[in-house]
Amino acid sequence: KFQCAWPWPCADKRHVFCQLSAVRTSPEFLEFESSASRSWHKPRSSVRASLLKTRLAIMGQTESAPAQTGPSDQEKVMAMTSIEFISALKSACGENDLVRFGELWQYIEQKRAALHPNFDAELINENKDSCIRHLKFAFRHTNTSWREMGVRICKTFFHLREAREKFVNLNFTSSMMFLTMPEQGDEDNSDDVDGAGKEASAKQEEFQLLVAETLLQMADYEEFAEELCSTSVLNFLCIALNQTPAAVEIATSTFVKISSYPENLALFLSGSVGDILDSFFKSTPYKRPHHEEECVQWAKDISALSSCAHTMGTMIRYGYVCKVDRVTVGAMFVSKPNSLRLVAELVRLFYWMCRTSDDLFETIKETAPGHSGESLEGVDTFLFLLVQLWDKSVTLQRKLQNRNDLEDFLIDDIDPSRKIELDSEEFKDKQAYAEMCLCYLNCLWWLLLPHRQVCWRLRNFELKDLHCAFELREQNLLQVCLGTVRHLLDLAEVQECHELVSFFAEQLLNFVDMALQEKSTFPDKQIPLLLEGLSILSLQRGMQSMLAEFSIRDKLASLVHAWHKRNRTVQPWRVQLSVLRILSQVAVHPSHRLGWVAMSNDPAEVYPPRAEFEQELEALVTGRYQESFKTIASLLLTMFQERKFQKEITDVETTFHSILDWWYANTSARYEEEKLAGEEPPSGGAGDAQATAAGRHTQPLKQKFAICIQRIAENRHLGSIEALDYCAPYECVLALSLFSRLALEPKFKRLMLEHALEPLLGCVCTGIWAEAREAAATLANLMWMPDLDRDHLVCWLKFDGSATVDAANVLLPIKAGEPRRVKIGKGMYRSTWGMEFVKNSCITLHPDGFKSYSVPSLLTTASPTDTFKVTSQSPYHWLDEPPHPRHFTVTCWFYWPLNTDANSQDPSVLLQSSAPERLTQIYVSYETEEDKQTVKAVWTLVDHTRTERALKTPPLSPGWHLLALVSSTNRCTAQPFNGTKFFLDDFGVKLENVWVLNDFFMVGNDISGKKPFGLIADFRIYARSLSTEEIQKMVQADCTDDHPDQIARRLGDMDAAKILAQRLDVPDSAAESLRALGSLATLATQRANILNVCGREALRLLDSPLPMIHRQAARLMNNLA
Repeated sequence: KFQCAWPWPCADKRHVFCQLSAVRTSPEFLEFESSASRSWHKPRSSVRASLLKTRLAIMGQTESAPAQTGPSDQEKVMAMTSIEFISALKSACGENDLVRFGELWQYIEQKRAALHPNFDAELINENKDSCIRHLKFAFRHTNTSWREMGVRICKTFFHLREAREKFVNLNFTSSMMFLTMPEQGDEDNSDDVDGAGKEASAKQEEFQLLVAETLLQMADYEEFAEELCSTSVLNFLCIALNQTPAAVEIATSTFVKISSYPENLALFLSGSVGDILDSFFKSTPYKRPHHEEECVQWAKDISALSSCAHTMGTMIRYGYVCKVDRVTVGAMFVSKPNSLRLVAELVRLFYWMCRTSDDLFETIKETAPGHSGESLEGVDTFLFLLVQLWDKSVTLQRKLQNRNDLEDFLIDDIDPSRKIELDSEEFKDKQAYAEMCLCYLNCLWWLLLPHRQVCWRLRNFELKDLHCAFELREQNLLQVCLGTVRHLLDLAEVQECHELVSFFAEQLLNFVDMALQEKSTFPDKQIPLLLEGLSILSLQRGMQSMLAEFSIRDKLASLVHAWHKRNRTVQPWRVQLSVLRILSQVAVHPSHRLGWVAMSNDPAEVYPPRAEFEQELEALVTGRYQESFKTIASLLLTMFQERKFQKEITDVETTFHSILDWWYANTSARYEEEKLAGEEPPSGGAGDAQATAAGRHTQPLKQKFAICIQRIAENRHLGSIEALDYCAPYECVLALSLFSRLALEPKFKRLMLEHALEPLLGCVCTGIWAEAREAAATLANLMWMPDLDRDHLVCWLKFDGSATVDAANVLLPIKAGEPRRVKIGKGMYRSTWGMEFVKNSCITLHPDGFKSYSVPSLLTTASPTDTFKVTSQSPYHWLDEPPHPRHFTVTCWFYWPLNTDANSQDPSVLLQSSAPERLTQIYVSYETEEDKQTVKAVWTLVDHTRTERALKTPPLSPGWHLLALVSSTNRCTAQPFNGTKFFLDDFGVKLENVWVLNDFFMVGNDISGKKPFGLIADFRIYARSLSTEEIQKMVQADCTDDHPDQIARRLGDMDAAKILAQRLDVPDSAAESLRALGSLATLATQRANILNVCGREALRLLDSPLPMIHRQAARLMNNLA
């Protein structure tokens, strides 16, 4: 940033060739030299060298050599046209006259400046003969003085694109690099430290500085990018960094510019640039020296260290291996450098070290001062230093915003004796570094807070104001903030921090409101990144509800319209696709897609408004849009138009298989396979391609589970951003949402069991968390009403060890009192099935009474933030025709005699209805025969007219017997009659036009608790009328092989518990996985396995602040017990 009052105008501030004697005696230069001696910290040495070493005479002549030409020569040169000047250059080159060559460029400089840049363009664009030809003669000359002159003049043409392209074609860089090589004879004088060797060394250093300065200037132009990444240039910069102290600042600044193009970073690895930078970083002193004469070099070193930290941070950011000495980083933080720039670059470097670390706490531990082995000494100290730095940064930002109390800030960091003018360029640079430090430090705290080992250590440090980075408006810093949020929202450990996620959501939505303002300060360039962050946010069910409350559809529509209006030349598809992804995820939230799932007002209320949204989707399907738009729109329309699936299974099987096949080909569960296939070169023929595609469907589930375990061991989780490169995660979430809906319907269960079970488990293993959530939800829904033959089993109390387990996974029964478990050897199915109800013990099926035609939707979904009050109010809405209120069946095995108390004459109640009537629907009363010694049991039903109907039944022998009550009408095909049939084993009683009330509240006793039924097992309620043949088949069953839990058994055989247990890390997938595990735990053979693989984690989740996770964890533990 050299500024000087030149004797002639110099609009572009290029190094010019001037008369040495005039310059050295001019007042302007003497003032500059005096200023430079005072302000030794500025990188002006290269400028001074350029001025002082410029010669009018032949290079090597004494600086005081008199001028050989008069003023008339300058006037003649000034009067030349471009063609005449090129002709004069040609003459000087032909005579090998360096003096004349230099004079011509000196005298023409004033004209070049006055006619800038047109005259320069004329000089290089003459078709037949341009000055480039003669510059080539100079910079390719065998004489180093000619080369130096040629390089210095070529630099003045870098501002022209045509000149840069010609220099590239002429291998200007390679020719310039010869200046850095010792001349013949210099090596022989290298030992002569007091004579020629010292002079040669000084000249060599001068050439190295010239080349380094030129490379730094070239790094501003993309035409030179390939040449700057050549091995010779990178090697030279590394050598200059280590061997030429005066060039360290220039070399590291060049590395910063080269690394600004990520495609160049791969070449840094082959050239070991990262290792060189690390060596320089940890070996260069950063503490202020005590001797003033050492401060000049120290100022350069501080600047070089800042650039070095920037380049290493960039390499780490883009995934290139760059070893950074963590001890040095920690020591620099402890030393609290005076340079704000160095602190800012150091924070940026540490931010990227933490963000890309596989073990963040280990990174902090190794960076902390005093680290040794497994010791945690210094971690708290290091975190406290970061908190102090954060408080200082926040305070400084407030001062800069208010423009007050800036006395300390308006002092140069390197030279405290020098003041900085307010609003000067130096002030703006320093303010930019202050904002940079604040931004990266704020983002660093966001990275650290989700980690438990760090978070609890910060509890006493009063960390606050963690929103400050969102107040910054500088575009690059805003990009860092949005990029950090986008990265964090995709991490498993962050999603456990519900408050942090909500905080990010609020800030992103604030940005949306800001972008909608007429005079918005939010940059349009960052809107795509903002929408991508919202896309990831929309994958979470809790955030889907928040976005709906924000009226996200209307606001995004306005945002896209305003953005497109201001950016008509930019293709809008990226923005539009992000918006469609957001709306699609919000639309498939269970309560948004199906209003009855969480009934608060109107069950038909959905979001976005269905009619308008469907019209937009249909336009996407039929319009000229990319395939991603069409796929999302088509899947959403298929989900919304449920009538397509109200046909017989044979009519929709083709549609189901096409969606299933598409999902399996694009799911993120295949990420490793698709990535490997994308990295392998094509093998050739179509036959090979078909064989590869066919082989993709055969990856074993064990292999996917191994990948899952490997990821956990490596602390590596697949996120949606990473998966987008090879898969279609957003579209696949939609497909799985459709599957989870269909899995609730009895007619689809067998189809899914046969074709989708293994792919679904594979998705739980290795899919992104949103897909894993929907896959786990589909598995849980398959076990909801689990029968495969459309039996509509809506309640199944096995009583195989637990009294409150509904194996139909529909109800959450409540136990009162202490019913007794069956005694060993007495259980049903030659097992431990059986629960004996004694006084003051019973089971409540549902607090409001259970009706088989109005099944609760309580366990059809599990969104983390949903409460019991919201999800327990609405019944399930059947895809097909709902069950008839009078078509139901109740079956139960009971042990006779019921009452073990021979003196008790109280009735034994099996079922009682809900309030207010509390009808005793099925009970056994006891009557004493005429001999007053024999007690007769009378089975009694109470019908819908509240009439007690005693039944004549044969006497029962001691042991287990089946009771079945079948309610039907003439419309029923299985039992076409109006009334009720009552069965005791093979015996049946038919009651015409008599129906028991379809309202079941209590099992095993009545509300008084004094009429226990006794020992029962395998209690079931079906939402249809079973046929007599089906009843007889149940009577004859002596084992559990034909029980309607085939889905749970198949999942148990596939080790589903171990797979589901791996997805308890993210709240969304944890809620659905817990629901699936709870349903799987209804199978007694799986309980020990489930307790083994996730018992400890389930106990931890009992303390979750999210209501649904707490409830599902409690249900799982109840079923395990």
